[in-house]
Amino acid sequence: MTADHADKKPANSAPKKMPATKAVKKPAGKKPAETITSKADLIRKVAGIIKAKGEKPRPTEIVKILAAEGVTVAAAQVSMTLKAAGYRPLRKRRKGKKTDEGVATKKAVVAGRVKQISIDDLLAAKSVSGAFGSTDKAIAALQALKQFEG
Repeated sequence: MTADHADKKPANSAPKKMPATKAVKKPAGKKPAETITSKADLIRKVAGIIKAKGEKPRPTEIVKILAAEGVTVAAAQVSMTLKAAGYRPLRKRRKGKKTDEGVATKKAVVAGRVKQISIDDLLAAKSVSGAFGSTDKAIAALQALKQFEG
């Protein structure tokens, strides 16, 4: 049987050769300035120039600079690109809500200050003495009040 199959092969059924692949040489280093094509690359380039001058790269400034070059970008796109490139700080997280332990310790501290006079107490006493005209009259009024309470 194998002999029969060998006779039935078409004449042009020579084994196919794979095409040789050529090695593509990539340029070493960074891209030259002329090959920057994406808007994000342009935004990063302008931000780098502004930062090199010692200024803070702002989206509105970058939009104006790129508009002068004929590239239209939105301020939001510039802002997001600056954040991704590390030019903008990330948002700070909010601290969690205070627990009941914090409230309990605060009440204990306030209870301990009953015999101590705070600055707020002094300011309130000053306003009271100003209302009575002098500190002597204010003290006399507070002593009279204390007698009615006791």
